[in-house]
Amino acid sequence: MKPIDGASAAQLQSLRGRPFGVEIQHLLAFLAIYEERQVTLAARRLGRTQSALSHSLSRLRELLRDELFVLRGGEMWPTQVAQQLHPTIHEAVALIDSLHEERRVFDPLRDSFELRIGMTDYAEKVYSPRLWMALERRAPGVRLTVRAIDRYAAEGMLLGDAVDMAIVGNPVLADAAIQCDELLADPYVVACARRTHGGAMDLAAYLAAPHLRVAVGQGEYSAVDAVLKAAGHRRDIRCIVPSFLRVPAMLEGSTLVATLAQGVFSDLEGAARSVIELQPPPFDIDPVRIVLLSPGRARASSAQRWVRELILGLGSPGAGAGAGAGAGVGR
Repeated sequence: MKPIDGASAAQLQSLRGRPFGVEIQHLLAFLAIYEERQVTLAARRLGRTQSALSHSLSRLRELLRDELFVLRGGEMWPTQVAQQLHPTIHEAVALIDSLHEERRVFDPLRDSFELRIGMTDYAEKVYSPRLWMALERRAPGVRLTVRAIDRYAAEGMLLGDAVDMAIVGNPVLADAAIQCDELLADPYVVACARRTHGGAMDLAAYLAAPHLRVAVGQGEYSAVDAVLKAAGHRRDIRCIVPSFLRVPAMLEGSTLVATLAQGVFSDLEGAARSVIELQPPPFDIDPVRIVLLSPGRARASSAQRWVRELILGLGSPGAGAGAGAGAGVGR
């Protein structure tokens, strides 16, 4: 376990004379409350009653001689001691889980498991319904929680155990321990209102047009900007939005041009289908790689390995849906 400094070291020291004072359910309650910030949600996550969870928290408070959590604005906020203890308690529970893991394999028909998966807006739109239907049929005890994520944050959230796995495009990775499985490749298209930019645009017309970009995470530039910069060009970005879901509506009545994965526009309906024109970019650019990120085999639980195989077994979405998945995760 990692060493702990300050007041929390004293708290752990106080437990050494009472090795049987802390039970695993107390530690699980601590982690659930720490991550959910509400006793109600924590109890639901663990499948326990609120009173049982409150009892575990009371016992920990008594043993550690600290409030651990204080109620503020309707949420349970960790004290400084709780923040210092969190990494060690998390590691202790992970160790216990690993010992248990070596003795048995996840049984999807009998075991419960909370699957926390990070997805972008379009990945969620395409994959979460298909994933949930597969889980409902094959693993009735699994609870699915989808969390917003982007390609810059995916690695940190996975390594920090904030999610069990993630579906993103063109991820920024540095840790070789993360397993990366490609789900599909989604080509880029240039999208614009037909009435303002009718006909194929050459590079000069493309660079002269006002551009829309989707801001994702901490990235200042998209893959499109990187390709243009390498060729000595720069597009005129006039509008930035936080979600790919807003792009079609932004383009319909404006002169803006957007260069995004094809899937952003896969589900255009009604008049929008005839209003927005899609064309290939006037430069070469690799498609967006939509990937599944999961812990490497050495770190993954049997439940995580089972879910990974389930997602890979879903196959690529259909042409329209697949494009939609790619659109939400690459910039």
